[in-house]
Amino acid sequence: MTSMMTTGGIRGGTNHPEKFFPRSFNMGFSVQVFNNVGGFRNMIGEDSDLSIRIKNAGYRVTLLREAFVYHKRKLNLRSFLKQVTTFGRARILLSRLHPRSLKPIHLFPACFALGNIVLMLLGIFFLNMWFLLPIGSYVFSLFFESFVKNRSASIALMSVATSYIQLFGYGFGLISEWITKKSLIKTQEELYG
Repeated sequence: MTSMMTTGGIRGGTNHPEKFFPRSFNMGFSVQVFNNVGGFRNMIGEDSDLSIRIKNAGYRVTLLREAFVYHKRKLNLRSFLKQVTTFGRARILLSRLHPRSLKPIHLFPACFALGNIVLMLLGIFFLNMWFLLPIGSYVFSLFFESFVKNRSASIALMSVATSYIQLFGYGFGLISEWITKKSLIKTQEELYG
């Protein structure tokens, strides 16, 4: 999740407060702020929703780069897939509550997943391995970046697997939520009164 070959640098990697949206695992605020914006709502993406509402209420958000954050990561690939799929679904739900929150960069994993599938199908349909060259180049780049950073072939292979799980999971979570809920778009008032 920190690799520049996936989503590294997109989230939380900025000094510009107008672009920084903290998540609950590294966010601190006063009880007054929490109460003024209505606290967490019972939804997926509740921490992003709260962060957006805090900023929309006019509170200043600051990134403290020197602060240490301890965040428990998922322990197996199945739970990681479930987590990133939920992140993709949450992005669509958040865009219904906060229409300007969906940015083109959020669509990258969906485009990546669909692009990989199209290239594989074209390679199979036309029996032409050249369609697989972009996929192979990307896999090699992921492996090489991780191998140089970690000095371990097994970690580099795991990096390739987890990168694909992350991008496909988020992408298909976003796509499935968009497709299944497209006809059920509700406003913030309809959802939460």
